[in-house]
Amino acid sequence: MTNGKLRVGVIGLGIGHGHVTAFNSLPRAEVVAICDKDNAWLDHCKQAWGTRYAFSSWEELVACDELDAVAVCLPTVFHDAVTIAALNAGKHVLCEKPMAANAEKAQAMADAARATGKTLMISYNQRFGSDIQYLKKYIDEGHLGDIYFVRTAWRRAMGAFPRADAPRLTGNYSRNWFNEKSMGGGVATDLGSHIVDLAMYLTGFPKVKQVVGVAYNKFLPEVLKSYGVPSDADDHSVGFAKFENGMSMQFEASFGSYIEQEKIVQAFYGDKGGAHRESGQPVKLFGQAAGQYVTTVPRIDMPGSSPMEHFVDCVLEGKTPIVTPEQGVAVTAILDGIYKSTGAG
Repeated sequence: MTNGKLRVGVIGLGIGHGHVTAFNSLPRAEVVAICDKDNAWLDHCKQAWGTRYAFSSWEELVACDELDAVAVCLPTVFHDAVTIAALNAGKHVLCEKPMAANAEKAQAMADAARATGKTLMISYNQRFGSDIQYLKKYIDEGHLGDIYFVRTAWRRAMGAFPRADAPRLTGNYSRNWFNEKSMGGGVATDLGSHIVDLAMYLTGFPKVKQVVGVAYNKFLPEVLKSYGVPSDADDHSVGFAKFENGMSMQFEASFGSYIEQEKIVQAFYGDKGGAHRESGQPVKLFGQAAGQYVTTVPRIDMPGSSPMEHFVDCVLEGKTPIVTPEQGVAVTAILDGIYKSTGAG
């Protein structure tokens, strides 16, 4: 650390582009090094940001002695190897979600963090919204009582499937890994990872007893056939989980289906009350007052944050992140259960 700032390296300048912007906006962080295999894009970003180092291989960045921390912003299939190497090189790690391609690899990451004593945080950005932080406090205070059922979903309408490539100033780049099973792609691991994490986080991560589900590949082959690229990942997945504390959870995620519009929903059913979060609508709370059933729309004035800001604060202040490696493993295990139930894992 230099002048009280966390020196960060960012690997992967697709989604990592946003990580760089976020880190550089923080007074206690500085992006010292960047890495991308596209040399033209790497050179452009280095000049645009004035970054000190630019590497075309992640191994070079991880070995850089002038870094305190690394953000891993690569396709899911690379998360475990790069994260473990960075931890073993003495770096703290912020890893993009989902944690890994399967729970076994996620557990290896958690074990490496424990063995090295370095901070490993998974970048579940939706946890840091003010509405989620409000609901976490409300639920933890016991207002819903015993939560026995959770419904969590993220559904996109037709026309929103992941593209095979995307434009940027130095030319198009491939984003097709979202559509490839071998790369850790698929809607369950992408959108589904977020919504499973939110449901688990808000209910205190109960221990899983059983997971069943189906991962469909209905539309991607037709959508991407003109590109000549792999399109074998799931584009619509559903699941059901039972927990040892008696709670159950219904899960649904789609990259595109015949619905009216994109919608994100979390609904919590307790024996004292309920809560509903839906994109485009205010949070709603359900309960009783003076013997009557009531619906409340709370005023939420809690500040939001970002994974990058929280990660920096935790590393510099020696705090445990609200997204722990063990929680990342638990979410990945539920996703594994859906694929295994389908016969795809």
